[in-house]
Amino acid sequence: MQADDAVNSWQQWDVRLHSRPTILAPLSGGRSNRSFLLDSDIGKLVLRLNGTDSLLPGSTRNYESQIWQAASERGIAPPLVYIDEQQGYLISTWIDSIPSVQSTNGGKYSNQVIELLKRCHQLQVDAPMIDYSDHIERYWGNIEDSGQLADPALIKQREPMHLLLATLINSGTTTGLCHHDPVVANFVGDADRLYLIDWEYAATGLLVMDYAALSVEWGIDEARVSAQTGLEPELLHMAKTLYGYICDLWEEQNGPRVEPGVTVDTPSFRT
Repeated sequence: MQADDAVNSWQQWDVRLHSRPTILAPLSGGRSNRSFLLDSDIGKLVLRLNGTDSLLPGSTRNYESQIWQAASERGIAPPLVYIDEQQGYLISTWIDSIPSVQSTNGGKYSNQVIELLKRCHQLQVDAPMIDYSDHIERYWGNIEDSGQLADPALIKQREPMHLLLATLINSGTTTGLCHHDPVVANFVGDADRLYLIDWEYAATGLLVMDYAALSVEWGIDEARVSAQTGLEPELLHMAKTLYGYICDLWEEQNGPRVEPGVTVDTPSFRT
């Protein structure tokens, strides 16, 4: 589906809309989905065209919608305006972000992002349990199917990382609803109020994996994360090692990740 096709269905979105929204700019930077900033009678909106192969194994867009809606009701995510699972797009409320939130220097916002993720983990939502091993092996299958030789360093890590994952799972570390993609670009807002967007990887999982990703992506010191969450430092360090390995597999499959664009004046945003 093209953006214009989705916007042409605007009369289905919200009873308060009296005219067709205008596409202002593409929000670039993401690979899984394509997003666009819209102007409308009810304010700025975000149109997201869903990618065709961007969900976790065993998940569905319906799960994502339910989780996002629950997060929205708790003030954790921007409100959803409309969802069309059949056509593969959703409309959400646009949240302005100050540039410093969208930087990779997480020190200023460490407390806010950790606390927001803790609130995410408290959501009571019926969500599938992620199979981390299956997720990892799907990456390996895609890499092998491409016909290209995998990085020898990744091949060498394959078995040790499975053993590390087993250790984490058997450690008794807490499980709950995880966002699983707390990269900088998926936090929007300002220093007073942050929101999480893009819930397509959300599932029941190991909370330590979410905090490991947060520590890596925001550059937050492990000691600070452990102190604020009560996580055992050794488990957090192990989870960061596993997260780094999963990121390396993703890059091996897709190429280097695109850093988020953050200026409103140019059509350069990340989904």
